[in-house]
Amino acid sequence: MARYAYDRLSHESAALLERETSRSYQHSGATLLFESGPLATPDGGVDFAAIRAAVESRLHRVPQYRRMLRWIPFENHPVWVDDAEFNLDYHLRHTSLARPGGDPQLRKLVARVQSQRLDRSRPLWECWVLEGMEGGRFAVVVKTHNAMVDGAGSDLLQVLLSPDPDEVYAPPPPHRPRPVPTSAELVRDEVVRQFRLPRRALRRFQNFVNETDDLGEEIRSRADGLAQMLGYTLKRLPETPLNGEIGPHRHCDMLTLPLDEAKAVRRELGGTVHDVILTSVAGAVSRYLREHHVNPAILDFRAGVPVSLRRGEVNEGVGEWILELPVWEKDPVRRLQLVQERTEAQNRLNPALGAKTLFSMAGWTSSRMLAQAARSLSGNAAVHLTVTNVPGPQTPLYLGGARLVETFGSIPLRKNGGLGIAVMSYEGRLCFGLNADFDLVSDLKVFTEALKSSFEELVREANRRGRPIALVGA
Repeated sequence: MARYAYDRLSHESAALLERETSRSYQHSGATLLFESGPLATPDGGVDFAAIRAAVESRLHRVPQYRRMLRWIPFENHPVWVDDAEFNLDYHLRHTSLARPGGDPQLRKLVARVQSQRLDRSRPLWECWVLEGMEGGRFAVVVKTHNAMVDGAGSDLLQVLLSPDPDEVYAPPPPHRPRPVPTSAELVRDEVVRQFRLPRRALRRFQNFVNETDDLGEEIRSRADGLAQMLGYTLKRLPETPLNGEIGPHRHCDMLTLPLDEAKAVRRELGGTVHDVILTSVAGAVSRYLREHHVNPAILDFRAGVPVSLRRGEVNEGVGEWILELPVWEKDPVRRLQLVQERTEAQNRLNPALGAKTLFSMAGWTSSRMLAQAARSLSGNAAVHLTVTNVPGPQTPLYLGGARLVETFGSIPLRKNGGLGIAVMSYEGRLCFGLNADFDLVSDLKVFTEALKSSFEELVREANRRGRPIALVGA
């Protein structure tokens, strides 16, 4: 048995590290808003020591959060090794919003956190606890590199949040870092691995043949998907105010819409909640383009949409649909119908898991699912923006007795994409997290208002056909 231990990153995870630049980050994040409840302190702050104790007590359940990068000499491929000098205080940070502690101050601080690249000399994650918010609330901002989400496992939020408000956090077990290999040992192991590759490839192909009921149909389906992706890669992307060379700075916005209203629109007008979200985004894009004196009728506007894929009853992980959003269609009902037709066409080619399957997945891994969605984004596909939808629980979750109120995701921007939208559903709400390039989309609030108006337009159309639905409050 080897005296050392390490984990070799997959080629997909290694590619994420190579793709990252000082302007294009490869981390995903989540901003969670809590009612302070029992974590409130007499001076109006939050009990950071209790939150730190909770994180420390659960950290052994996510061992990847104590691992850092090393590279195999000559091969220059990354591996995970235990950080023998791990210091929780570097990763778990405590700060306060500037007064008055409202949403504008929250958005500004979250944008600053998300604009900072993670330090590769340490484990690739950060968690910020933000106090000083209005209304007796506090926020937790989590940032995790997408390379950490490789294979099965939990994430920090999954092990911290609980449906039990009286959850007890036991003292942590002692941590003993695994011995780190020397450079010579890494090289030796890599030489042995290279010799074994042909046999492993043959076994994978044999397993693929044995487990596929209709080999010809499977190959044809995958070839069709590859051809479609190649077509979008080669096809020139029309210019819009949402696209261009991105810079190093970000700003963000947050919007909450009622999930029941989206379900009512689905009931009266057809489609799925996912279709309603995409239709709302398409309407927002149309409004935003007109605001910038661009005629949406002349555009082929494409969105990258990460989805959980399946083959038969087998979950194949997260992949990406490329959808042409009908931003030129002025009628919201017809726009929803067109979105539905296109998602159904994509589903025939690359079947997605149904909502029931997604909701029944073990635990709620919000930031992990966001990272998986971000990993699925093609670096070559030419799209204008990314929209990812992460379903979550409809019952309340707690951190040390503090109730989670809202949760907003943040996904990385593509090389020439100025906007990414993450939608997270939780306890009857659709929480839209918008991450934008500071210069390309300098008027992000305009897009957010357009998104809200587009959703309300669908609600009004549903009202005309069925039982009245209360519109989103101003």
